[in-house]
Amino acid sequence: MNLQRLSKKHEIIKNLRNLIKNNHQTNYVFTDDVNVIELAFSKGLQFHQFFICENEDNPYKPETMELINRIIQIADESYLINQQTFTSFSQKENSIGLIAIIKLPLFSSNDLTNHDFIVVCDHLENPGNLGTIYRTADSAQVDAIICVDSITKRNNPKLTASARGCNLLIPTWETTFDEAEAWLNANHYQIYLGEPELGNDYQSYDYQGKIAIVVGNERFGINQKWYEKEHSKVFIPMKGSNNSLNVSVAASILIYEAMMKRNKKQG
Repeated sequence: MNLQRLSKKHEIIKNLRNLIKNNHQTNYVFTDDVNVIELAFSKGLQFHQFFICENEDNPYKPETMELINRIIQIADESYLINQQTFTSFSQKENSIGLIAIIKLPLFSSNDLTNHDFIVVCDHLENPGNLGTIYRTADSAQVDAIICVDSITKRNNPKLTASARGCNLLIPTWETTFDEAEAWLNANHYQIYLGEPELGNDYQSYDYQGKIAIVVGNERFGINQKWYEKEHSKVFIPMKGSNNSLNVSVAASILIYEAMMKRNKKQG
């Protein structure tokens, strides 16, 4: 590969460190997971930078080399780095030696107009939880996600790892409570609030039509302003000593229940 080799002290490497440290200020996603890289390539996402680790003791498999060569053709910039430099960046055990900086697709409310099945993540702060919700949403064919007053950002590397790259795929509108609630109301969505104690059993609803399932902050729950608007309270019965589930677990249960009810109705 006739690519520029970068030392650990090269300005581009310094900029990469700064990008990772301050990624919340950018529209780029860092990943060293080959599965995420392959997924992003297959979906035609924009590769801003692509770094390949040179390791003669452990050469790439033919199929990986094919992927590398194809990404080099479409990436804005591609570089070679040594094992020491790669290790200083790698966030995944057993990574094969690739790093990609991928442009994060951005969406507005206009991009959600024709989407009927929406999940609203209200003020979530743990990237692992939000990433798991993305992964579940992708599996259940959720149309879109609205991140309301989110603490963790969609390009957080830990979120990307937990989501297995699904945060790059599902149309996501990042906005405030006021804007999200006004848009959902104006577009006639039935709002279901994930409630740990009150409301009706989650299995009692049919989840048809235009729906938005709202799940709240890990410590404080859903913003109380949601309860001031038209909504349905949904709770998951708890038979043990605890009164609530982890938000990503609860969201997964509600998402799959809605998916099964919607599929059954359509079938």
